[in-house]
Amino acid sequence: MKKKIILQKDIPNLGVAGDVKDVSPGYARNYLLPRGMAVPATERHLKKWDDQKEKLVQERQEKLAAAQGVSKTIQDMVCTLSARAGKDGKLFGSVTTEDVAKFFREKGIDLDRRWVEIREPIRTTGEFLGAVRLHPQVRASFKIQVNPIA
Repeated sequence: MKKKIILQKDIPNLGVAGDVKDVSPGYARNYLLPRGMAVPATERHLKKWDDQKEKLVQERQEKLAAAQGVSKTIQDMVCTLSARAGKDGKLFGSVTTEDVAKFFREKGIDLDRRWVEIREPIRTTGEFLGAVRLHPQVRASFKIQVNPIA
């Protein structure tokens, strides 16, 4: 038997805030409800969410517009990083998502390293492609240029 809940926060692979979902009772009781991610779908909670729905839609549109603006800025940038490398261009270590996020923070764009996507670990000098998930509907691609430290 499923339990009806109302999501309080966006949860990947489940839904967005305000959605009414059917989940297993154990998932709701042990994970979602104690963490404040959901509330039981009672008449009182449903009425409360109906009153807040317009405000929630407006906030989502504002977040989407902001993410699209940042996306345009990021797509025009080249992330230039320097790292110690051997004579053959092989790095001592690798370039990580934290390095990329730090580069963007220095440029005034606040990114979490978990939002940065690199297809495979960067272990050589050269040019690579990276991406940033700014919003569930917005993804920005950019170039990563890795130069050896002279």
